[in-house]
Amino acid sequence: MSKNPRYLTKSRFKSALECPTKLYYYSKKDYANLMNDDEFMQALCEGGYQVGELAKYYFPGGHDIKSLGYEESLEETNALLEQENVIIYEAAIKFEHTFIRVDVLKKEGKRIELIEVKAKSFKGKDEFFTAKGDFITKSWYPYLADVAFQTWVMEHALPDHQIIPFLMLTDKNKKSTVDSLNQLFRIKKDAKGRMDVFPALEVTDATMGEPILAQVNVSEFVKIIMSGDEFPFHKKNHEELKSFESRIAEYGKYYSQDKRYPTIVGAKCKGCEYKNTARPDLKSGFNECMAISLGKRFDPSAPTIFNIWNFRKSPALMDQGVFSLQELKDLPNYDFYLNDRQLMQVDLTLADDKTEVIAPELRNEINSWSFPLHFIDFETSMVALPFTKGRKPYEQIAFQFSAHTFHKDGRMEHHEWIDEKQGVFPNFEFVSQLKSVLENDEGTIFRYAAHENTVLNQIKAQMIDTDESMYGNLIEWIETITEWKDGGIKSEGYRNMVDMLQLVRKYYYHPDMGGSNSIKKVLPAVMNGEGIQKKYSRPLSFGTNLKGSVLYELDGDTGKPKNPYSLLPSQYGDLDLSQDELIFEDAEIQEGGSALIAYAKMQFTDMSDDEREALLKALLQYCELDTLAMVMIYEHWVNRLGVD
Repeated sequence: MSKNPRYLTKSRFKSALECPTKLYYYSKKDYANLMNDDEFMQALCEGGYQVGELAKYYFPGGHDIKSLGYEESLEETNALLEQENVIIYEAAIKFEHTFIRVDVLKKEGKRIELIEVKAKSFKGKDEFFTAKGDFITKSWYPYLADVAFQTWVMEHALPDHQIIPFLMLTDKNKKSTVDSLNQLFRIKKDAKGRMDVFPALEVTDATMGEPILAQVNVSEFVKIIMSGDEFPFHKKNHEELKSFESRIAEYGKYYSQDKRYPTIVGAKCKGCEYKNTARPDLKSGFNECMAISLGKRFDPSAPTIFNIWNFRKSPALMDQGVFSLQELKDLPNYDFYLNDRQLMQVDLTLADDKTEVIAPELRNEINSWSFPLHFIDFETSMVALPFTKGRKPYEQIAFQFSAHTFHKDGRMEHHEWIDEKQGVFPNFEFVSQLKSVLENDEGTIFRYAAHENTVLNQIKAQMIDTDESMYGNLIEWIETITEWKDGGIKSEGYRNMVDMLQLVRKYYYHPDMGGSNSIKKVLPAVMNGEGIQKKYSRPLSFGTNLKGSVLYELDGDTGKPKNPYSLLPSQYGDLDLSQDELIFEDAEIQEGGSALIAYAKMQFTDMSDDEREALLKALLQYCELDTLAMVMIYEHWVNRLGVD
């Protein structure tokens, strides 16, 4: 065995299924990777580590393979497999260029159950099939292909055994029969900087309650994938037309030899993680692929069709060799591919005079609103293991809100609420606190996108399921500010929230938004406004966590205003904490995913009181800026349109 063998593992195979060329960039430290730590962060947020640990207790008496090295873990696994009956956690199996670690391996004689544990929610096997029941759905294929890959490796490594593949998933049909199931395990870093999941309480039948994970036999789906019948023939791409076995062999060979797989660019490249947006010291795999495929036509600084908002025609254009926006506009019928907003984006992006556009119809919308204006934002989480008895996996958890109130005379108020406790279901208190802020007047309420409306409707359903009579007052109030469908018929409350995202889509565009309508892109664009510059270049005279902050600052390199989110101060500055002590490496919360991670850390990780307090403060200032950003967008529109 070589000193540093290069094996095709299940995570590398998953990456190769998305694009085989990614294998060349995989784990190379000199290439930028936007997904670095993404799987860890997602597992932390969803409670995936707890699910993985809980699954082991469903198979008591197993042997845990702790060795990280290939050779040591293989030797330990092979010795255990000599036993007639054995259960192994993280069993190491190798065949030729492939290497896997099986979450749970249960051996009884010559029969082996291969159990892959996922935190993904599950209601029934029908989810695995398309509507007509003929093929595997695209959403489930990566999970089933993962098990198929492991099955293939085990069948070749242990040819005299019967391999039965299973997925172990969180069962959304089940309710927790105990409180604090999600607090049963905690996470910390061990002495070597690795994640360590450990029981916070004694794990017994009483503390686990009734099983909430489902062990699902997926043998039929593995056979479908191995036989090549997972997708319709006419919808398969070049790689999918190859047999499953030949793809394993081919990808394994390229990876083991550290060779770049032949580059085929396409619409799939839009989401490539090997871009370089912030680290000039790192290479960009995306740029290398594009340069190989497009040659001198590729300009890494030029806007591309991938930048067009909500654009579904990238594949057709790339088939014609069109990649940059300029190449698109050079087509004689380029407007055929674009709707009005997309056409405006392309024209303004390529124009010498990059002017913002505010449709005059927005004035009518503004004049219809009633003061005081309320701008609200929620931070939420959906975790695999329920907080309390009677709750299901992946129920919505609303743990924080911010609300800015803008009065007609220009006065500003800020209200906030956050759940600081561990293992407590916060939703009903969340709504009660929100109601106390918004029920005192008939002012217009604003949200940004559908999230707040969705969350309130989900909490309404939770209240009805728990005790409709007890929460009737809150249910009725939720219905006054939301919209919903009942029996396919749309209904809305008399004070239904106004969605600012829809207003942006209909009435506003600035080239600096780069095709995105995200509030994180709209805010920097409106910072160019004279009124915004004047007001926010001075310390804020209002607010809770942001009072005294300066949110307008010019970037000396670009000459443009800095994104206010980047100006949020770190809350870790005065703490004596090394990077090894911070599972959440970035001490500044500047986007929603980080807020969710911060909450997950406070819920599930082993941390000091100082770090917990720092995270709490960071969450509060981040969410406050989210609603202040909505106010700033409103103020810019009013200034530009000259609305009184």
